[in-house]
Amino acid sequence: MARIAELEIFGLTSLLRDMRNLPKEAQNELRVSSKDIAGRLMVPAYKQAAMQAGPWGGAIAATVRAKRDRIPSVSIGSNRRAFSGGASPTMVRFPSHAGNQGRSSATMPPAFGSGTGWMRQMGRYKGAALREWLDAVDRIKRKFERGG
Repeated sequence: MARIAELEIFGLTSLLRDMRNLPKEAQNELRVSSKDIAGRLMVPAYKQAAMQAGPWGGAIAATVRAKRDRIPSVSIGSNRRAFSGGASPTMVRFPSHAGNQGRSSATMPPAFGSGTGWMRQMGRYKGAALREWLDAVDRIKRKFERGG
């Protein structure tokens, strides 16, 4: 599974480790808040950016989903065959982004050309998503410190 980190937050690992000491309800509440943030802010941004992925854009955009995780994140791609040659959105996601500049450039068909770099075109959601997520963490921390 591919993972792309677009924002580095120092101390995030230790914060998430400390959050494991909170009750399961707190962790569940954080997951619900994170999925809500991702659904409202990240999914529309990724879908809009994916539409710039050439002829594969619509199929890739249709597979963008908010994930249920402790930090806001999205899942892009599916293994459902969506193209006439039998390719799935997952198969064309990376090549449509990187084109023949990517790590699989030796085997890239000419149709992918130089790639559109569609994933680099987004990111406006980052500040708002981070603020909302940190507010959710503070709210949950306060609630469960009081015995919530």
